[in-house]
Amino acid sequence: MSEPTERTTRRLDAPRVVIGCAPLLGFAAFAVLRWADWGTSADADADGGDAELAVWQFLVAASVVVWAVLAGVGLRLLRDVGRANQRRETIVFVAFVYVVIGAVLVVGAIAGLRNEYVMDGQRWKIPLFHLIAGAANAPLLIVLKRIQLQAADDAGWGATAADLERMRRLRRTMHAATASLGVVIALAVIATGALRQATVAAGLTPVPDTFVLVYGGWFTGVVAAIYLYVFSALEARGRRILGAAAPLPDPGPGSADAFLAGRTLRCELAQELELGGDARRNLEGLLAVLAPIAGALLTRLGGL
Repeated sequence: MSEPTERTTRRLDAPRVVIGCAPLLGFAAFAVLRWADWGTSADADADGGDAELAVWQFLVAASVVVWAVLAGVGLRLLRDVGRANQRRETIVFVAFVYVVIGAVLVVGAIAGLRNEYVMDGQRWKIPLFHLIAGAANAPLLIVLKRIQLQAADDAGWGATAADLERMRRLRRTMHAATASLGVVIALAVIATGALRQATVAAGLTPVPDTFVLVYGGWFTGVVAAIYLYVFSALEARGRRILGAAAPLPDPGPGSADAFLAGRTLRCELAQELELGGDARRNLEGLLAVLAPIAGALLTRLGGL
């Protein structure tokens, strides 16, 4: 009886299902963007730009595939990182991040910054595109908040080999989740710039190109703030472990050997805990943080 149960569990594995459905979701997104014609019609003055619009539609469809895969990665990381007791804090954190992310879009809408309609249904297709990207971010944000909560919670931490391994695992998970978050947002920024190019090619009025840069810069700030928030919690936990496992002896002429031995042990433990690194110099973190603004610059300089 156990074998069918295990097989069923494997079949219903959420990360695997989401990743497996990624190509179908991408095709569905392309079909909706290409052929769904309900809602607001394209501007009557639109002339040309079909090739640029097709590039944008393909880019969004490809982005949906990547987002689905990264959402599956986030679900897998959620399972690996374990649960945190402060569920309410996690909900507040995720909701706050979504509010901050949406703030730039709301301000742009209030200011009337939008591309003129280059395709049918553009009024609802663009919000839908942002909602899908937001849904892909959800498991990644939860993962990062759980890492922060686990690092800040004194319960269950000691100064054993298992705690050192747990710290390394949480750091690896943080890097993977931050990188995935940066890619999701960067693709959204690139797609926004590509739609602007399609609008220009159709002879319509696009959003100012500076808005795309502001858009990318804002999201870069959001990813940077989240990364530093989680990184700081892990650094603080690592220093507590270091202080408990290898307290530094008082320096003095009669304790030089003990001081040297204690200092050597602390240095080795600090390396195991990966302490002392500058978050701004961490290559993986830096690339993830800069991904949104890099996407904006790519659309500006690369003509996407």
